This record gives sequence, structure tokens and C-alpha cells, in this order.
Amino acid sequence: MDFYGFDRKEALSHCDSLELGLGRDLDRVRAWNRLRPEHIIELLDSAVPAARQDARNVAAQISRGSWRIHMDSAPVGKPQLVSNVREVLIAAGGRDYRLHISEGVRLRLEEIVQSA
Repeated sequence: MDFYGFDRKEALSHCDSLELGLGRDLDRVRAWNRLRPEHIIELLDSAVPAARQDARNVAAQISRGSWRIHMDSAPVGKPQLVSNVREVLIAAGGRDYRLHISEGVRLRLEEIVQSA
């Protein structure tokens, strides 16, 4: 599904996470840091029907101006059982959006919550 009037190349050019990510401390880098801007756009594009309207709104925000992917997480000292639901924070248009993503055969955007 493509959003009407959404320019993927323009949205990718607005993401400044890649430049800032080079200066991060290595102890904060995890597998989720491998989510690149194009992956976020693909997740928005293939959101479940219940999250599709919110995905369109976030897509509009990232196509208009600067946006950033935040994937800070607490360091893990030992292996532990975890849920298959992950969260990624997107900052766009002066707002923060928390993307709830389920991890199964492939990643799937389940819900978008605007953070206060």
C-alpha cells in the first residue's frame, strides 16, 4: 500500500538519525539500531488496519521535515526472556511517536502512540 502523495525519497532525506548515530557510544548499540529509515517507512506502509490512520499521520510528518529514530535501551547484563513486542520512538514535527512493533516472521507495526 502506498500513501497518497507520500514521497519516500523526500522522507528518507529528512531523517537525520544516520548522521547522529555515528557519535553514539558502542555500549548502547543493539540489534534494534539496525532499523534504518527505509525500514521505518516500510513499517508505516504495512501497518495493521487498526494503526493505518496513525501511520498516515506519521508518514505525513516525516515527509515534511526533519525526523529522528530513537532506539535507546537499558543495557542487558544477562540473557532473559522478553516479549515479542518492541518499541521504537520516532521524533517528527516536534512530537514523539512510540511505535509498537511485534516481532514474528517479520516485523509488524501494531500501534502508534503519541508520547506526551
